[in-house]
Amino acid sequence: MEKNEYDITKLMEEDTEYPGSYKIVLRPISRKEFRLDYWTGSFLMAAVAYLAVSGMLLFYYYQSGHPYSSTLAITTTVPFGYALLTSHLYMAYAMIVLVYAHMLRNYFVGAYKGKWRWLQWILGVVLFILVYTTAIVGYMLTYTYISVAATHVGELLIERSIIGRLLPGLSNWLISILVGNGTTAQTFSHILGLHVMILSTLIIIVAFVHFFLFEKSGPYGVKYEKNERMVPWFPVNLLYTVFLSLMFIGIILVFSAVFPQVIPDAYGLPAYGTLPFPDWYILPVYKLMDTAGYGLTTGGVPLVLAFFVFLLILPFIDRYKGTHPLDRPAITAFGVFIIVGIPTIALWGASQPGLSQTRLLTMFMWWGITFVSFATVYAMRFARKDGEES
Repeated sequence: MEKNEYDITKLMEEDTEYPGSYKIVLRPISRKEFRLDYWTGSFLMAAVAYLAVSGMLLFYYYQSGHPYSSTLAITTTVPFGYALLTSHLYMAYAMIVLVYAHMLRNYFVGAYKGKWRWLQWILGVVLFILVYTTAIVGYMLTYTYISVAATHVGELLIERSIIGRLLPGLSNWLISILVGNGTTAQTFSHILGLHVMILSTLIIIVAFVHFFLFEKSGPYGVKYEKNERMVPWFPVNLLYTVFLSLMFIGIILVFSAVFPQVIPDAYGLPAYGTLPFPDWYILPVYKLMDTAGYGLTTGGVPLVLAFFVFLLILPFIDRYKGTHPLDRPAITAFGVFIIVGIPTIALWGASQPGLSQTRLLTMFMWWGITFVSFATVYAMRFARKDGEES
């Protein structure tokens, strides 16, 4: 098995494995790599590019002093404004789905092992966090009831996190970065700055380094024959990437035209008989705040932190030798737990918004998902071994 390379000074060494390679390698690939599951990273880069361009266009018309009215003005007065705003939202949705798909694929195949893949994986987790944070911060910009509530929840998360409990001065400074002095104009100018300048710039920088590391390490699990013919990056791979990206963007634009975004009422307007709750990608954390004993003040923050800490240290704690998912049963079982648990708690939040759950019901859910995940994987592992021995 390929070993991890921890000497960072070797990152800029020229790669001589492939003819015509440079320090920032644009590798030739084999024909068997023209599979969609190998190109999820390219879809993500296309999403980043489209969000950057559409975000810059929206930035010209958005006014932080009048967040809601300027958002509505984009849909009514700007040419193709409704399509622009809707496609920006749906591309953000698509990017979140792609981040999950990309990370889960690499998680189950063990693509965080070998050469620079450990660092590539860590930067992927950082990208996951940045994408989520950027989406949530962008979600706050509309000045609807739920966006204002999300801003207040963000303040509470900072106050009741480890930083807030141990270093209250630092947490107050972080809150001031988020909301400023609390006035509408300053709060939304701060949120806009975080969304457009700081977080988006970090995503582009980390994505570039992530792509660079992928080119250095190559695709995981692909074995080349001795005299196998390689397809050059230019123009074949470049044209293939551009074609996939344009098809992907086209699908999002068509979807945006058919299902235009519905903008909720502004903050402060009464909405009788409705209980607003956040978008689907925030629902898991939203529901964690309702579960007794595991809510915002206790388990909600630690559980989220523990999830990301596990992902960050995964390349160093996975000591399994095999590459098949069933050769790494505990790691695979936890992945199944993620796949089952996150949609379950999201659906729970959508079906019972704002309804706190008892500790017994919460424990029954968590332990039930845990049992199903681990029992299924270990049963499949046992059946696989039994089949190999018979």
